[in-house]
Amino acid sequence: MIVRLDSGYGSLENIERLMSIKGLKFIIKGYSTRTAAIIAKEVPKNAYKQVSDGAWVYELPQEGRVRVILVRFRGKDGNLTYTLLYTNISRKKLSCVEAFHFYNGRQTIEAFFKMAKNTYGIKNLRTSKFYGIYTFLWMMAMTHNLITWFKVTKLEGTELKGAGVKTLVENRVFVQTIGLFFHLGFILQLPIIPIILL
Repeated sequence: MIVRLDSGYGSLENIERLMSIKGLKFIIKGYSTRTAAIIAKEVPKNAYKQVSDGAWVYELPQEGRVRVILVRFRGKDGNLTYTLLYTNISRKKLSCVEAFHFYNGRQTIEAFFKMAKNTYGIKNLRTSKFYGIYTFLWMMAMTHNLITWFKVTKLEGTELKGAGVKTLVENRVFVQTIGLFFHLGFILQLPIIPIILL
């Protein structure tokens, strides 16, 4: 198992705890940006590898079992900021550039929850019962997967292919098209939870 954690968990104490769990691999953002900025003063600017527009990485010489990757960002205001990534995944399996992109992959789930709140209304649940929430979230996830699948398989070559999920959900023509798609023979089977549990 590989765990990706944000800076709220990036204290040295937590990293040591993670290291004590046999077989666990992790990549974690360091808690202190001040430490990162101090380390950055000793790293030549040409030592960094560019990983994206406005982002560079430099791997510090490894001491012990944890690798430390210094990340430099250029903000919209032009100022540089620094952070550290800690990982116990070997260089053979994950380069510092790959580690940067792998860590940033956690943002996709955060973006999904933000979109789910704004598009599917998960911030306004209509029940406080466990099975009601459980069912609502399953329905939301299935709806999202259906729309994503439909977009990839059926909207190829149309002006709606590049549209975001929220745009599609709010587009009456798209919703009617999905309805017609179901009407023409796509069968969806859902387990029904007894209403008493909702």
